[in-house]
Amino acid sequence: MKKKIAVGVVLLVGALSTYFFMGSEADTEQPRSPASIPGNYEALKASEKQDILWDEVRATAHKSLPEYKKFGVMQLIAMGRQEIATKGSLHSDFAPKGWKKYLHRRGAIAKVKIVARDGQKYTGIFQGAENAFLRLSLTYKVTGSRPVAPGLALKVLRDGTYSANISALVSLNGQGKDHNFFQQSMSNIVPIGDGLGQSLVHKIFRKVSRYPEELVASDMAAITSQGEKVKDVVAPRQLFFIPAAGLKFSSDAHDVRDDFASIPEGTTVYQIHVAPEKYKDFDYGKYTPEDVASFVKESVHVADITTTSEFIASEFGDDGMFFRHQLRP
Repeated sequence: MKKKIAVGVVLLVGALSTYFFMGSEADTEQPRSPASIPGNYEALKASEKQDILWDEVRATAHKSLPEYKKFGVMQLIAMGRQEIATKGSLHSDFAPKGWKKYLHRRGAIAKVKIVARDGQKYTGIFQGAENAFLRLSLTYKVTGSRPVAPGLALKVLRDGTYSANISALVSLNGQGKDHNFFQQSMSNIVPIGDGLGQSLVHKIFRKVSRYPEELVASDMAAITSQGEKVKDVVAPRQLFFIPAAGLKFSSDAHDVRDDFASIPEGTTVYQIHVAPEKYKDFDYGKYTPEDVASFVKESVHVADITTTSEFIASEFGDDGMFFRHQLRP
């Protein structure tokens, strides 16, 4: 019984850690951009920055897919030394020096664009963006005790300023042994859970965030893809990334990166939905899995994420590109 509880705690710490640092260990907040990156990188147009980053992705593409690394007690201890604030304060597209990733270690990344729906009211990149990246990955290696736990990270590049970033999960518990990565929707907010391990981890992370299971999307609405600050910001609180219809793969055990590689350019991968306004002040401390289903059902379709390249599994995509997490104040 004690062994099962210990395994559960490690699993749940891993899932929660996705929100803070994608399993990273940073010694400094200075980005480790490759030598080829120009000194005025942030001042460039979004399209120019996308070209630079994509060249790094392609140059380091894996010739064969590397194995997933284990996630155990030693990795958990190493993550405990992580400076969590770095993940929320560093505005860079490049990972910090000394950064070592333990969770979401392996995945695949593609160039994408955000296609806004007519008539939707949310500002900033929700009005559309031509230059973005979508990274898809599993939290850790699937084992007998660890489920399939999908996650995504979206980076939207903006002219002359830092990028907008958001990450999402299916849930803290994953989706069992179902290897269809697109089986369920993901969100920037997930339920706390009422298990012993979940309650313990929630209390630990409350020291750095009042609600550690929630990421904030306000920065995405505050600046347009052209780098212009929005005067009257209209930002959603909860996003749902709903897999596009027909995007289904086998539920049997296999490497999901092979599925990503088969997705052609021009594919709408996710629909971006927003929880209804009536839930904007909802107490997510009481959020349950049952609420998730009803919130998704009532959500409003505001944009689509469509690929503008193939998905590539690469060293730079795995270790070099940085996705900021805007924690709830």
